[in-house]
Amino acid sequence: MFAMSQPENRVDRIFQEIESFTDEEIRLLLMKMADRIELLGWLKSAETSFSEWDNPEDSVYDRV
Repeated sequence: MFAMSQPENRVDRIFQEIESFTDEEIRLLLMKMADRIELLGWLKSAETSFSEWDNPEDSVYDRV
């Protein structure tokens, strides 16, 4: 058997903890996760708004 990678190990530990949650705790966790996923979606869609600045002339500002 091979050693589990660090991210998988963390996910397994979190999953074990979640299994002990009450129904209310699971509901709150899912709500927070949904909010986080929605935020990440908005951030991803906002990336295209800045695509005009993704050019060699403006690359000097990438290090700021």
